[in-house]
Amino acid sequence: MGIDTVRAVDQLHVISWNTAGFSRTHELIKSHYGDLHTFLRRHRADVFCVQETRMKASMFSSLAECKQLGAITEGYESFWAFNEQKGVAGGTCGVAVWVRKDLAKGIRATQKVFKVDDFDQEGRCLLVDWGSLALFNVYVPVLKGPEDQPRKLKFLELLRHKVEEMQSAGKMVIVCGDFNLTWRPKDFHGLYVKVVEDCVCGKTEWRLNGGPNRSALLTRGQDSWIRLGEAQKALQSELLVSAASAELRAARPPDGAELLRVVDAASGATLWMKGGGASTPLEIVQGLDGAQQIRLQFGVPASDLAAHGQTYHSVMEPECVEFFSKWLETLTDTFAACHGTAERRFTCWMQRANMRYSNKGSRLDYILCDQRLLKLLVSTKTSQLAGATADEEASPWLDWILPTSLPGWSLGGVLDSSHRRPGTPPPTLEGGTAHIRCRKEMMVVA
Repeated sequence: MGIDTVRAVDQLHVISWNTAGFSRTHELIKSHYGDLHTFLRRHRADVFCVQETRMKASMFSSLAECKQLGAITEGYESFWAFNEQKGVAGGTCGVAVWVRKDLAKGIRATQKVFKVDDFDQEGRCLLVDWGSLALFNVYVPVLKGPEDQPRKLKFLELLRHKVEEMQSAGKMVIVCGDFNLTWRPKDFHGLYVKVVEDCVCGKTEWRLNGGPNRSALLTRGQDSWIRLGEAQKALQSELLVSAASAELRAARPPDGAELLRVVDAASGATLWMKGGGASTPLEIVQGLDGAQQIRLQFGVPASDLAAHGQTYHSVMEPECVEFFSKWLETLTDTFAACHGTAERRFTCWMQRANMRYSNKGSRLDYILCDQRLLKLLVSTKTSQLAGATADEEASPWLDWILPTSLPGWSLGGVLDSSHRRPGTPPPTLEGGTAHIRCRKEMMVVA
């Protein structure tokens, strides 16, 4: 399938999803949509890529099992890469791709991509080749410690080499999946700032009060880092004064700090907050009874610290992030290209702490394309994507309609039949853990 085929089908809609266990995800899809075919057609998926299937080849030993697990689905052909290792490891990793049957003619697929036994056996990459278009569905290794970085970097280097090999053969290329890293600070909640001799970013005026909380530090080699929020708390100071003397105090903040908040000492109510309105703190103070006790809270604005912020991956695996960032000089991060101003668009959250509910996560999942396909890339509003509903255009609660690790779904009453069958309650997530993680990236080529 080449560029003419893409145009012949009007649009090629590619969906990538790390399901963290496809068997359970498939059961939930069936509970919502009846079957996988309905789900895929509802979202007009031409190519559906899944990572972390966590399934073994032995689970597909019969036609009935293949149908039960979604490998055989009406209207689609599926291709799988399994972890072929022995023992417990054999049930980890794994990727799969579903292709619309009318687009699957003459297709070739293999998990023997790198010709390196450990990576190929782990089922971390599936190459689907249409002849003039090659798609790589990948699950990049995750670091358990800094000592794992060379192995992850090797995987990325092998992947880039294979991609360039396909490009040299004249093929267009799509690379999608879970890369287990972030390359932009805006794609990560909870940035880190460096601590040098108890000073944030080495600035003496940003000395941590009482030194840093060692348990809050992230260390790599001789370097130490602290979360931006923890640094901001440690840099705060507070002064209890009367309203009569507050004007003079507010005009003289500590070195390197600014007045961030004025609080009524008796009630704890915020009277003024930096960036919170048109009034100045002095105007607020002048309108109070001179004897009223207030607290002046000084510190460093989060925006000032964020200018020095780094993601967890930039701190712990800088070589991998640098490699990936340079690679994006020749490939394009389609989401960043289509939604350059979007923020807090994460694909991974700590489910046990309900971080998806508060949307504190990171964007680890990508669909990358080469320059030839970039010219055909379509930027589409979320509400206009296949499968979206009017609620997703109009509801201010969209970001909160999320599965959590509570025994249920938050704001389940807002959901309509696009998310569950009419008249049925949302699924209960067993054991206090969310089994389905909606880590999806979408790409449309016209």
